[in-house]
Amino acid sequence: FFCILLLITHWLANLWALTLVLIEEDEGVPRWIDEFDAREKNFVTKTKDSAVKLYITCLYFTSYTITSVGYGDISPKNIVETVVCTIVLVISGISWAVVLGQVCGTIANLSKDEQEFRSSMDELNHMMSDRVLPAKMRRRLRSFFLSNKLAQRRARHMRVVDSLSPGLRGEVVMEMSRVWIEKVSLLSSLLHEAEASSHGAYFHGFIVDVTVGLQTSFHAQSEVFGSMQALYILSRGLVSNKCGIHSAGSVWGVGFVLSDTKL
Repeated sequence: FFCILLLITHWLANLWALTLVLIEEDEGVPRWIDEFDAREKNFVTKTKDSAVKLYITCLYFTSYTITSVGYGDISPKNIVETVVCTIVLVISGISWAVVLGQVCGTIANLSKDEQEFRSSMDELNHMMSDRVLPAKMRRRLRSFFLSNKLAQRRARHMRVVDSLSPGLRGEVVMEMSRVWIEKVSLLSSLLHEAEASSHGAYFHGFIVDVTVGLQTSFHAQSEVFGSMQALYILSRGLVSNKCGIHSAGSVWGVGFVLSDTKL
């Protein structure tokens, strides 16, 4: 975007310098460059006699014009310069607006997850206000959303995975889930068998089906949950059950295959 903006500034600078060619000095018509003659009486090389100084001056004019600064030390002095200056202003305004819009859009997309989270929080606040929920429940709801910010982002990642082809989805899910697969004795042994056996495709397919079938769920503090026929993987927080206290990365319910009659 900035390269395009610099290129447009360069073109406009050349266009502004063209006004000195359209109206020559001997015509007796005032020109914008005449003001520099008074300032440069004691200069050996004046702006109008140096291509480099003239280009820098024109670039300076178009730069502050395109950025809407407008110092006003250079201005049109005749009808030709007025027409050219109008063209420069129109092109500058459109170019600056387009570039700013693109930059703002790019910056906004860099934090898309944060934008979605803030949008969810705004909707939550509107809902609590419309439904006139008590203050204690409002605090619990806000705490729930804030503590599950990372989990919600991972849930969005899974929606991206679901859009992949079956084969590619299986490979991605296997790599994403390899850490906890190693913690489940049954799946770990099947994984090693799949990598070593000639019939590994069947074991690999079973593991992929299990990992793809996982569902993300969020629970508030002190909430009671759980099922006998389920495999649980804790990504964040603490959970206590009859087996003890589980922290992030813990896996329990490894006997889900034997408990589930469907399997």
